[in-house]
Amino acid sequence: MATITGKRSSSPLPLADTPGCFPPGPDSLPRDAAEAAWRAVVPALAGTPHARVSRDGGRTYPAGRARPLPAEPPDQPSTIPTFDPGMASGRVLPLDLDVSRGDVGHQAAEVGLLLERIGARTVADVSPSGGRDVFVPFSSLLPWRELRDLARAIALRFPAVDPAPMANLGGQISPPGSRHKSGGWRTLTTPLSEARAAVEHPNGPEVWNALLDEFAAEAQRVETDATPADLPESTSAELDDTGIPWIPRLGGRAPLGAGLEHVARTGATRGRGRSEARMAVLCAAAARGWQLADVRAAVASGAWKGFPGLYHRVSEPGRLERLLPLEWRKAIGFAAGEKNVRGWHTSDLNHAPPAGESLTSAEYGHIRRWVTACDVALEDPGRVKGWGGRVIAVRLVLLALAQAAMVSGSSTVEFGVRNLALHSALSSRTVARVLRLLRDEDDPLIDLVSPRRLARADRYELRIPARYADSARWRRRRAGRIAAAHPVFLVLGGMAALVYQELGADEARNAELARAARLAVSTASAALRVLAGHGLAVRGRGGWKRGPADLDAVAESTGAADLHRERAERYRQDREGWRARLRQYASTRNAPVAPGDGWWPLDDEDEWTAMLFGRWPVHRDDITRAPPAPASAAAAESA
Repeated sequence: MATITGKRSSSPLPLADTPGCFPPGPDSLPRDAAEAAWRAVVPALAGTPHARVSRDGGRTYPAGRARPLPAEPPDQPSTIPTFDPGMASGRVLPLDLDVSRGDVGHQAAEVGLLLERIGARTVADVSPSGGRDVFVPFSSLLPWRELRDLARAIALRFPAVDPAPMANLGGQISPPGSRHKSGGWRTLTTPLSEARAAVEHPNGPEVWNALLDEFAAEAQRVETDATPADLPESTSAELDDTGIPWIPRLGGRAPLGAGLEHVARTGATRGRGRSEARMAVLCAAAARGWQLADVRAAVASGAWKGFPGLYHRVSEPGRLERLLPLEWRKAIGFAAGEKNVRGWHTSDLNHAPPAGESLTSAEYGHIRRWVTACDVALEDPGRVKGWGGRVIAVRLVLLALAQAAMVSGSSTVEFGVRNLALHSALSSRTVARVLRLLRDEDDPLIDLVSPRRLARADRYELRIPARYADSARWRRRRAGRIAAAHPVFLVLGGMAALVYQELGADEARNAELARAARLAVSTASAALRVLAGHGLAVRGRGGWKRGPADLDAVAESTGAADLHRERAERYRQDREGWRARLRQYASTRNAPVAPGDGWWPLDDEDEWTAMLFGRWPVHRDDITRAPPAPASAAAAESA
């Protein structure tokens, strides 16, 4: 056996270089913990099964260094993707708390308490430098832009959170168990068993919705591109998923002051009237970011045991249930300084649903879930293939139906094809064909409740298809206005309308906008050029954003406004002509019957129905209640 001496004995290589075998050393225990954490949670946290390995000690992580996710943590610093770029979605919300951005320990504790309060399962780790990461896994894929906006909203409340890993589809983050650039390892602060349970049983939609509610005020500021210094203490009122107004508060829901908390807990009015005392409590709760559901929960749990006594009246049982929603709306209006809080998000027009149907706040939640189900339907290749070349028209009609439902406050709409046409930038005949296509589908998005009759239009009920119900729970829309197509798109086109809806204050690239609008990249690029030609879109270094031009002004300059007014006037004349004809039918049917009246028996229900439900209304005097005139009879005999 030869003995090797000399320079080789001082080789800088580790004691053992066999792949998968690591020598024991002073950091053997952290290494073992890192390996266990990596194997337990990293495959579930990675957006795709890949990792980027740094060759310069953690300064850069080039995309060219990406490789399949290894079974063990690499010896060099590494990162994993936060999203799946191909699907434009992700399953994890990673929160990166950077030591250079504030008091990491304190803010990490606050984030942990918040997530624990809403029942979220998380995976948390710490780096040798003191930085911390918190991962919130979800059981369903979520759109990456919604995850990004939520991360930005959280960063507004907790400045130590760095939203950079969520800023784009190529975002990267160092996972638990990875090597740190200082030479140590990222170690779990969550017990390994709990971390494994969190990724094996990720969070459901209730946690996602709770996070959206908790950071609703911050999310509004993210959408308006405001800086933290510009943020007011409170925001304007919006509607929750059940259609009840509330005021999201920056920093989340705050407790009541000691005095009003004592009133709610004991029912003591302190010299004030009961009405004044309960309104003071409700106004304080509204201004502090409470929802009506929170008030009811406080009453039901006994925390506000004395509050129901402020409503009690022996002669009027159930007074709390009757008055509380009404007084809550008054409190919201007072705290927000707004009038007509109930209808703030709609126009003054109100096409009420048919008499006898009860309106509940749950209707608004159903409408918004239906809108989300429509988005899910656009991802169903089979359904979109069935729409064929009418897919753009279908999407515009669905938006018009959603706006009609919000205006009427009911998921059963009765607006007529002409009315829907004015709000979808389409012709009435196109709208009629699209409605027929939608209601004839298997597991349709709309159901025909009752066909048109006399002056009443077709009644449609917004229906969530069974196979989309679970996905719709994950993609809850934030409360706000649901807008149909503006009349300017009568000239600019439906594709421009869909792309314009996706433009915002932040710049976005063509491919990203095309994916969000569910259009081909070439189609979206053509629509962006059209919008840019009228100042509705502006291109910057990072992509496209919404332009400063006003839609109404562009509609006037392009002639779209004149076309819209012309159609509206023509449709109005059509409706007036049909109603006049119906009045003529009614007066003719109720006229006294003379002996010679036998040419058209209008008391025959079959004939009456056939006349009323003909395809086109009759706009001229061609029906009489008398035998044919002699000249007409002679002409008929000769014929």
